[in-house]
Amino acid sequence: MTMLNGAIVAMVISIAAGTSIRAWAFAIFAVFVACGLGAVTFAEGSSLIAAALSSFAILALMEVSYLVGVFLSGLWRRTRKLPKNGSVADPAHATDKHRRG
Repeated sequence: MTMLNGAIVAMVISIAAGTSIRAWAFAIFAVFVACGLGAVTFAEGSSLIAAALSSFAILALMEVSYLVGVFLSGLWRRTRKLPKNGSVADPAHATDKHRRG
């Protein structure tokens, strides 16, 4: 149950981080968290292989959650910037066509 709680907390933090911090900063943070959770798993009596596998699993979960956060924040920003008429055409592209014709 402790690993499940840790995974849920790591996932929520990673999604929140995806909306606000740079990828390199999150990568450093995720590696430290994964190593820490692996050390705790090893200290609780698991084998070294099991601790390493749990570290890789939490790292993969955090990275995927970060990407979900980046995607959702980009989608949120995009939907807020749509024009009132619902058109998604690029205005620079449309004005370029008018200049040529």
